[in-house]
Amino acid sequence: MIARVHDRGHHLQGLLWYLYSPGRRAEHDNPRLVAGWRYPARLEPPVSEDGQRDFRRLIALMRVPLILLGDQAPTEYVWHCSIRAAPGDPVSSNRVGRQGVEP
Repeated sequence: MIARVHDRGHHLQGLLWYLYSPGRRAEHDNPRLVAGWRYPARLEPPVSEDGQRDFRRLIALMRVPLILLGDQAPTEYVWHCSIRAAPGDPVSSNRVGRQGVEP
């Protein structure tokens, strides 16, 4: 696996919008959450009738820890790290859960 941190900052909405867009070179194929504190599919931003994603709920949920930290919250709490498998690595599944059962 190859990982690279691209950016650090505080623009959560902008990063989510970019990651769910086609990307600069159409590299964002089938964007989706693959990890989270809940089953990732339940955290996915819903798609409206016009085809746009609504990030408000996900952004609000992701900001809860910052609100709880108050003045101790970091100013740069968002970072973008892309990962990719090496060419010879097997295709990875997004299915998670204990003993093969989705939560």
